[in-house]
Amino acid sequence: MISETSMNQQKGIALIYVLLIFSMITLMASQMVTSLWLHTEKNSRFIERVQAKHHALSAEQYVALLLEQDFEEDKKKKRQVDHEGERWNVKTVGYPVEQGDIELQIIDENGRFNLNWLNAEALDGKRYKSQFETILKNLGIDTQLTYTIKDWIDSEQEPSETGAEDNHYLVLDPPRRTADFPLVSLSELRLIQGVGKEEFELLTPLVTALPKESKINVNSALPEVLRSLSDKITEGDAQAIIDSRTGEGFAKLEDMTKLPALKDKTAELKAAGFEFSSSYFNVYIKATYRDTVFYMRTLLVRNADGKVQVAGREIGPNDYWVTANKES
Repeated sequence: MISETSMNQQKGIALIYVLLIFSMITLMASQMVTSLWLHTEKNSRFIERVQAKHHALSAEQYVALLLEQDFEEDKKKKRQVDHEGERWNVKTVGYPVEQGDIELQIIDENGRFNLNWLNAEALDGKRYKSQFETILKNLGIDTQLTYTIKDWIDSEQEPSETGAEDNHYLVLDPPRRTADFPLVSLSELRLIQGVGKEEFELLTPLVTALPKESKINVNSALPEVLRSLSDKITEGDAQAIIDSRTGEGFAKLEDMTKLPALKDKTAELKAAGFEFSSSYFNVYIKATYRDTVFYMRTLLVRNADGKVQVAGREIGPNDYWVTANKES
């Protein structure tokens, strides 16, 4: 016969088992709910990012369409000119979309100095070197940077004058090698000797990284770039060019030499080797969908037939996002 004490003990043990099982079920249920919430939140964020990305891609296509339409309009006018008064020149405009918005800015890259020109040969190389040194002097940056950038992009391992090749960079922390290849992104400047934060912020609004065959468009060039075209172009001359190109821009050299300040500088302007239209455009896009923000920079190239293609993309905010918006 089981005693009353023994029965009470068995009831106590059974109760402990029930409570233990209940605790395990509660813990498992809690983990399942938490896991489900995390997966739902992760999928939600992923979907938001995908949607924001597609907003950015649609903005990219919108700009490409603007550039192609601009080409066709110029073709009808028989005046292939690109200037800041045309409708492709979208500056920091917000476009509302469902549950978000798009901020958009277009930069005419032909209005900046192409750093890849520093690896040009013969007379062109000397001219571009002189132009870049003028820009550096006006910014208060050591002109030695001309040689270090040239050594970074050329295919040789022999340093030029005060430049630097692999032997210099390999002893740095962290060690690295020169690219020995044309610049693809301005972010590469941060790897080059002599380019600190201050130099980077001063240079990025004025320079670009394009194929060597590109030329400066005087209808969109910044004042510092215009002054670099010739030693005889003063700050006042550059401002006269900017003031006169508003409206429809310059279509030929004769339009520029009609300016009183430039009528005696025709030879210098001819030797500068610029043009009046553009082929390369950077599109800075910030697309927001709900709480997700998607940054993208797209380099668009417009060919001789007026067709626009994507030459490259960078995803994510970058160091020159803000400094790119330097007013003429």
